[in-house]
Amino acid sequence: GYRTAMAEAGLPVDESWVSLGPTAPEHVRAEVDRVLSGPEPVTAVFAGNNRVTVTAVRVLAERPHPVALVGFDDLELADLLGITVIAQDAARLGRTAAEQLFRRLEGATEAPRQT
Repeated sequence: GYRTAMAEAGLPVDESWVSLGPTAPEHVRAEVDRVLSGPEPVTAVFAGNNRVTVTAVRVLAERPHPVALVGFDDLELADLLGITVIAQDAARLGRTAAEQLFRRLEGATEAPRQT
């Protein structure tokens, strides 16, 4: 989504701004510190799940300058902490995946699809 939005806006993607990997707090902390450091630090962080968002909140609270934060997955107290989150319907996601699985198990041969 990030790469698509940047492309649609005609903006380059700096791969050094992207970090995929473990959600362990020590890894997230190191990566958030990395993108916030250097000659051109980022001004916003998009966290891929609520565990990453929580660690990012902790790291950003220690920084002197404000940084925007958007989290993917809702989390308790996000509204009180001033965090923008993208909520998803976990039950619907599971139900949709199970329905697709059961159709396959029953012999459906439709092409793979994204929902």
